[in-house]
Amino acid sequence: MAGNVDESTSLSELRPLPSRNPNAPALKSYVTSMTRDYSRISDTAVAMDCYVISRIESCLASIRHTLATMPPCTPFVIADYGAADGVNECQLFGRIVNGIHTANPLLKIRLVYADIADRAPFETFWEQSPLSELDYVEAEYIQGSFYESLVPEGSVNLGFSSTALHWLDTKSRDAAFFRHPDCIQANQIPMPECTRFIETWKSDWRKFFYERSREVAAGGMLFLSNLTSLGADQWPASAGYNNLRDICIALCREGRISNEELQAIFIPDYFATPDEMRALVGEDAIRQHFSLQRMETMTIPCAYFSRMGNSIDDPRQRRELTHTLARVVRAWSESSLRVGLSRGHAGLVDEIYSRLEDRFYKEPKGLPYQYCLMELKRRELREPDSS
Repeated sequence: MAGNVDESTSLSELRPLPSRNPNAPALKSYVTSMTRDYSRISDTAVAMDCYVISRIESCLASIRHTLATMPPCTPFVIADYGAADGVNECQLFGRIVNGIHTANPLLKIRLVYADIADRAPFETFWEQSPLSELDYVEAEYIQGSFYESLVPEGSVNLGFSSTALHWLDTKSRDAAFFRHPDCIQANQIPMPECTRFIETWKSDWRKFFYERSREVAAGGMLFLSNLTSLGADQWPASAGYNNLRDICIALCREGRISNEELQAIFIPDYFATPDEMRALVGEDAIRQHFSLQRMETMTIPCAYFSRMGNSIDDPRQRRELTHTLARVVRAWSESSLRVGLSRGHAGLVDEIYSRLEDRFYKEPKGLPYQYCLMELKRRELREPDSS
């Protein structure tokens, strides 16, 4: 999942915003951030890479002659939009580099990692990464949002994003937009109330594709592994979101947190449906720049739950599993909890995830991820739209 991997940075960037109610406390801005734990408990997301790499290697094979004739001094640029600390895609990028160098051993390759995270965790990763030891490979970390311009025009040959584009652009919206009385995430909200989040997602994706239309070179490719909703409870880690919502509601009923705090606890993401994604990339403004080559959906089973097998009935093994599941949820939700909770209630964070662990222990549920894998090609400058 993409986002910020530096917990301390995300908390220090919470800024008061004007409240719509002059008598209400100032709202803090949402920063889509992950704890430092994230890349150590992302096995389910990383499992998606085995599907992505076959598509990318097929693409590289189709342009083998082009790769072989590229001058070594002109770098082949691979951009990871929403890279977190870079750890999760290490093996994937290793395979891509190997595929390129099989065609052109001397070709320089530049890996561009883009995320809103502080760069320190990436630098730690890169120093220890086997990628850093490869010949003719260099890396650049860009601290910025993938909804903004990040690299020079026409410089990217292969763009990639995995488990990232569900995050909404919180920088361009008042924090009050994300408040809700009894839901903590957009996919929990029934229609038609959820419409405003769908429209927000559309607006954000249009910004994403506008910026990529400038950055991706003609003939270049975009591979997007997007978390998606397949309907009902078939959306990523729904058991984690729903349990967390129920715990927060229970705390409010117990008088442990206020109604104001409950409304402010909100995870600012939206899992679009495959139909919503297909319709958006089919809009004229996007289709004139990118052609959709392939699109498919799949469900990746929860890596941690799948490993348990029959040992789920062993109390010690069961507790280890539920502890891990709670850590997974905490990795991508803690910063949003802290936005909603008052400073005096910050100590409740550990209790909330302890309650979550107990809920998973009582009724074990995996956290599968539903994906929509999209492969898009940047049109040549004068290439007509044949659709």
